[in-house]
Amino acid sequence: MSIVDGSLIDCHAIYTAGCMMSGIYKITPNGWTEGPFEAYCDMETTVPNFNSCKGRRWTVFQRCVNGSVDFNRNWTSYKDGFGQLDHEFWLGNEKLHYLTKEPGTYRLRIDLVSNSGTTYHACYKEINIKEEGEKYELHASGFHGTNSK
Repeated sequence: MSIVDGSLIDCHAIYTAGCMMSGIYKITPNGWTEGPFEAYCDMETTVPNFNSCKGRRWTVFQRCVNGSVDFNRNWTSYKDGFGQLDHEFWLGNEKLHYLTKEPGTYRLRIDLVSNSGTTYHACYKEINIKEEGEKYELHASGFHGTNSK
């Protein structure tokens, strides 16, 4: 298995293989049959004061920076993903389903910054995205949240 061939299942596996720099990498989650896809891996960000979100190795599935990408999209766009991984994007619901289908394996971290600069963080200890037939229903548990200035 190699960091560059896309055979690793997620950003955690890439980190464990020795790559500790944030960036775009190819991954292939368990059960995904359409070949490796690119994902943005955040290997550096930590959230203070959240035991359930300690550590690094985050697979970023959405980023909104300045509104240059329209997120008012149809079902297919959200299923497949859109935007640019190095700027504003949505990774894709189908990819998220495969990334999170193993129960208890993944956490969700949400970072928000208000127009006034206040930062907000939320973490869910467990996350699972159902398949398309179940309308990609999100299941999350173990919430911790805070805001800081």
